[in-house]
Amino acid sequence: MDRKETVHYHIRWAQIPLLDFESFNTRLEAEATAQVLARRGETHTIEEHGEGCQRCREVYREPE
Repeated sequence: MDRKETVHYHIRWAQIPLLDFESFNTRLEAEATAQVLARRGETHTIEEHGEGCQRCREVYREPE
C-alpha cells in the first residue's frame, strides 16, 4: 500500500520533534501501539496524514 496516497496515522511523541517513522492504518491501532511503547510520563498525540505525507516520503523514498 502506498502510504503517501492513503489516510494513515503516525505517533508524535512529545519528547521527540519528529513523527514516528511507523505508520498505522487506523487511529485505534496507532493509539494501542503508543500505549504499549510509552515510557512512564511520556506523552503523545496521534496525527492523521494522507497524500503527500512528508514523513512517509522521507522513510519510503526511492534511493537515488
